[in-house]
Amino acid sequence: MTTRSAEPEPTIAPAAGATLVGRLEAVVARNAARPALQAGGSTWTYGHLWERAGAIASDLLARHDQAPGARIGVLGENDPAYLAAYVGILRGGCVPVPLNPLLRAEEIAAQLELVGATACLTGTVTPSAATIIAARLAVVPIAELGIRDGVTAVLPPIAPSDDATILLTSGTTGTPKGAVQTHATMLHAVDQLHRSLPYSPSDVMLAFLPFFAAIPEQIWPTMLAGGTLEILPRFDVAAVDEACNRATTLDAVPTLMARLIDGVPARRLARLRWLLFASEPMPPALLARWWDALPTVRTYEFYGMTELLTISVAAPELLRAAPTSAGRPFPSSRVAIVDDEGRSLAPGEAGEVVCASPARMRGYLPDGIDPTTWRLPDGSMRTGDLGRFDDEGRLHLTGRIKDLIISGGLNIAPVEIEAVAAQHDAVAAAVVVGIPDARWGETPVLVALAKPGRVADPRELLAFCRGRLASFKRPRFAVVVDELPQTGIGKSSKAAIRERILRGDLELTGEA
Repeated sequence: MTTRSAEPEPTIAPAAGATLVGRLEAVVARNAARPALQAGGSTWTYGHLWERAGAIASDLLARHDQAPGARIGVLGENDPAYLAAYVGILRGGCVPVPLNPLLRAEEIAAQLELVGATACLTGTVTPSAATIIAARLAVVPIAELGIRDGVTAVLPPIAPSDDATILLTSGTTGTPKGAVQTHATMLHAVDQLHRSLPYSPSDVMLAFLPFFAAIPEQIWPTMLAGGTLEILPRFDVAAVDEACNRATTLDAVPTLMARLIDGVPARRLARLRWLLFASEPMPPALLARWWDALPTVRTYEFYGMTELLTISVAAPELLRAAPTSAGRPFPSSRVAIVDDEGRSLAPGEAGEVVCASPARMRGYLPDGIDPTTWRLPDGSMRTGDLGRFDDEGRLHLTGRIKDLIISGGLNIAPVEIEAVAAQHDAVAAAVVVGIPDARWGETPVLVALAKPGRVADPRELLAFCRGRLASFKRPRFAVVVDELPQTGIGKSSKAAIRERILRGDLELTGEA
């Protein structure tokens, strides 16, 4: 298979014995008094973060009967205590499982069960959600951990091959899976990001993306560079405006960048030294607006996956030359474009993007998922994305093989919404497609076929879904049709349905 890499140089790997915990300990030794975390006017130094994480680790092992290797959920909003709990789980030799707080409690409980978690550490969650989760496993409030005297435990040694985190993804089937990353794979990704992006000890990284999604590309690279995280509970334009007094960089998705450029004065954003964006396609017109308004702020694009953390990166000069590009492969990433048979395609030909890298996950949970469904014989991973290389070796992403909807940087599997809509007693069949949305990038639309002799009201269907889905998964529009276009083998043709919507052939009904 013909592959491309950024430079003809050997694979970069962490030093023997290197782990996330070991690397952070070295950073703490040099920077104990420097600020690591800032939030709401308070500051945690690296020394305080390390001490609190160690106390949490002892608490988990000595008081809460967790053993090294245990998988432990972490659920809550962005705050310093969340990161102390995350690092504390690692210091105890356990495996953190970051959870999406926007999911319904029943979904969270099911994900914890799927990965075999033995406990869940919680920040700000509703009592009802805690009760639902507690019916399946131990729930421990983060505020109660690591604050008692006299709790000691011998913290275990940690090896590079040990699991470091389980990152949950709904995938394109709607069935949750857990991508298992080891200390070696995570640390390799951090090293690649440090090599390609200007993380610095002097940086103050504005952290508003949810921690459950941003830890690999934002939290670890910043901390292992010795920088400071300025933490916001969530994205808020006014809060970002104020935080630009201190921040030097931020990590965002394009839809949020559009809200920033509209809502924050350019003179404030101009205080940033650089920024990183990822997770969804960047409209070239939006990039042009940033460059026109903020010529001194360097913009970098990053392409990676939950399962394979570092695929390609675009520096400012490359982006200006090719704004639609996702950059070139990271130094240790072997990227190829292949056809349906796995054969490499020439520059200019579109196919599936596949990548081999030391930053690839160890595998999926639950156990038993056939690795041939995601891994080629040479170890390359199928990304599910369509793309092509140009003659300059730049990667261009042209679409997704499956129909995963990305709204506000969050993944939505249409089959989950379809399954809920199909439960309505007037619905014979349901199809969900994503359409462009100025605020969120994409938004889901429900297209339903009524049962013979029944009347399905679009607003009623939206309300039905609203009560059964997490807020970010709810369709914003619905339409009832007389028939669903089909492919040659009898499947509903989502491409044809989406085309009819975009042409205006179908009259959509929005949320009330």
